[in-house]
This record gives sequence, structure tokens and C-alpha cells, in this order.
Amino acid sequence: MITDPPGSQLVKCGVVLPVGLYGEWDSGMVESPAIWYDTNRNRYGMVYTGYGSTDSTRRGYRYVTQPRIGLAWSDDLLHWEKDSHSPLFSGSGISGMSDAQGATGPFIWFEHGTYYLFYFGVTERGYEKGMKTMNLATSADLTQWKRYEGNPSIVPAGNGWRRDAIWHPNVVKDGATYYLFFNASGIVNGLEEECIGYATSKDLLHWEVDDVNSPLVVGSGRPGTWDASGRAGDPCVYKVESIWYMAWYSWDKKNSADGLAWTTEEEFPLGWRIYGRNPILKIGEPNSYDALHAGKPFIFRTDERHYHFYTAVALDQTRQIAVAVSPGPCMSSALKETQ
Repeated sequence: MITDPPGSQLVKCGVVLPVGLYGEWDSGMVESPAIWYDTNRNRYGMVYTGYGSTDSTRRGYRYVTQPRIGLAWSDDLLHWEKDSHSPLFSGSGISGMSDAQGATGPFIWFEHGTYYLFYFGVTERGYEKGMKTMNLATSADLTQWKRYEGNPSIVPAGNGWRRDAIWHPNVVKDGATYYLFFNASGIVNGLEEECIGYATSKDLLHWEVDDVNSPLVVGSGRPGTWDASGRAGDPCVYKVESIWYMAWYSWDKKNSADGLAWTTEEEFPLGWRIYGRNPILKIGEPNSYDALHAGKPFIFRTDERHYHFYTAVALDQTRQIAVAVSPGPCMSSALKETQ
């Protein structure tokens, strides 16, 4: 039994990537960070989703345009600078394509000089509207991108857990096999919600979904609990010594929070147990930057610290990217608490 898993004792540091100013490409909201260490630049990189705004006086789902993928850089994982070339990737704009009206939920995998950008495409304007499928683009320089000819690589299928939509990707490698964990919308045990499953690949291009053993993680669906909705979304998988961990989010039909699951090296990618003290990350005080939602985790670990990035949403629907760390304190006085 895992009593205090890495990252279960977090100290919030504040907003690290604010929403853009009105008129900028990401002025509607920013969310869904994914971080890696870029050996080409010797800096930490972040890809994230940004939306434009249709109303300078209001925030929220109703007032955004379409999702695009931005880029930011950091030397310390706490202070981030948006890349002036953002957005680095957008929807194709071509009717009939799987990402015709946007690209969101990004994840970067860098190997042998190639950046692999995993994302889910949307087919209608607005917040995650239309058909949602898994897609891939590649680049040698983070500037010029080529969409994979086999897009979409994972699509809704069957009448079960991935019947309706495919969501956020997260890739890890174990031995010679790549594992793509993602959440999908469908029906499980009579409940229509999102839950987490996986696919495997030998080349990062061709993926086989394990519909026999998926879903791997589902919310409890019990009234009064943090995961009362039954949702399990936006997985982020990482390994510490011989244990695999998965950070994921759920909601109680009002507020979002993040939790953990874990499995052993021998059982991976199966055998996930839900951490008994979830959630590990909760909403903040009523007037705080994460008073409504604190979810959609991305974990990055260094030798010294555990960084838990997440989407922070205030009561006025302002949606930004924040971080919590373990161990604390944050050791920074420059982070913003509100925007």
C-alpha cells in the first residue's frame, strides 16, 4: 500500500502562465500545459492551449474562439516567458479534416531530433466543440510542422468507454514500447462520462488501443465525493523508482480537483489503484485564482522537486496555468496570484 506517494503533499505557488491581454491570440483562456526539458535549447519548454476572446469584458467557455497551441520557455520551471512566435500550431482550417477548427490538449515527445506533437483535434469553433480525435504532427525545429498522413490516429469507436470522443494524450516509454494514455468519452457501467484508457505503439505513429483492458481509471461516482461525477480525465503518468503513478482530475459536478493512482512495475500498464487520500490538489479560497477549478494535471520532476502544473480557474471563469510544488516553499516572490 502506498501511504504518501511523491507529489501528494503540495504547496501552491501561483499562476505561472497568465491569460493573454485582450486582442492577443490567447486572451480568452490558457490551459492544459505539458512540459519537457529541451536539450536543443537547454531550457524547459511548455506547450499549452490558448483561445482568443470574443468579449473583452467576460471570461468563460461562451466567449472563446477556437483552440490553438502556444509555446513558453523557462529556466527554473517557475518563471515562464511566452514565445513570440506563438501560436506554434493551429487547426488546419480545412473542412472535413479532423482538426478543421482547432488543436488542443497538446503533448510534446522529443526523440532523435524530431518533435512529436500529440493533440486532439476539433471540428467546430468554440470550446472543444464538434468531433474530437487524437492527432499527431512532427517538426525538427518547433516552427515548421507536418501533419501525420494517418490522422486521426485514434478515433471514437464501439459502444463503450470511447464511444463519443477522444481527449488529452500523455506518452511514456517502457522498454521498446510507447504507451499513450488518454481520456475518452463514452459509457461505462451505465454512466456516460470520461474515463482513462491507453494505446501502445512501437514507432509513435501507429497506435493500437487496448479496449479489452480499458478503461484503466474511472471516478467513483459516489455522491458527496470529490469524483462524484464519475469522471477521470487528463492523465499524466510518471515513474518513481519501481512505482508508476498517474495524476488525473475529476469533479464533483461543481469543482474540479486532482488525484493520484498507482501501479507496480510488474503490472504496468494495468493494475491501477486509486490513492486513498485523494484529492491531492483542491480549489483555493473564494477570491483566489483557482477558486472554481484546480485540475488537469501535468507532472514534471527534477532531482530536487516535484512540480504539479494545472489549469486554475477563478470564480469569474478566468482560466490560467498554475503550479504547486513538493517540497515547498516556492522560493519565489514574483509569481502572480491573479490576473
